[in-house]
Amino acid sequence: MLARLNRLSDGIARITSWLALGFLAFMMVGITVDVVARATLGRSVPGLFEVTEMSMVMVVFMGLGATLLDDGHIRVTMMTDALPGPYSRSCTALAWFFAALTFLLLAWPATQEAVYSFSIREFRWGYFQVPVWWAKIAVAAGLWFAALQAALHSLRIALKQVELPPTGTARAGKGETALH
Repeated sequence: MLARLNRLSDGIARITSWLALGFLAFMMVGITVDVVARATLGRSVPGLFEVTEMSMVMVVFMGLGATLLDDGHIRVTMMTDALPGPYSRSCTALAWFFAALTFLLLAWPATQEAVYSFSIREFRWGYFQVPVWWAKIAVAAGLWFAALQAALHSLRIALKQVELPPTGTARAGKGETALH
């Protein structure tokens, strides 16, 4: 059951990471077009700033799930590296549990704000009206998903389904430096 839930979580994380990548690509192209427009025409593309602002939110909160897949969350392992194996595993599982709890504490008010924003069809004024309710819904969904992922990861660590590096070694993720 846990393995199936983990595969589902990984699949959702891959989908949300592709969404984040799409918004990032849009931002890159949009900002490039804006720079060229300012250099050649002397003015920015109307409304691009507002849409780029929403895209940044999507990149961050839709990319959150992929960070766990790549083992890219920043963590300080000085204490857990100094502990014997079973205690290190317990502390690491507990830390992921607290991460899940933190995401939950952020997800609840974000959900309430998203519901309110959707109910009034909130928008942001700029060059033109840009709806923001959909981004607030995405923020809440991203936080709920991060809470689920962190709780699942905590459980998998506690049940020894995730291999932790031996104590006393650097535990950096891909392309990351461990902080000691």
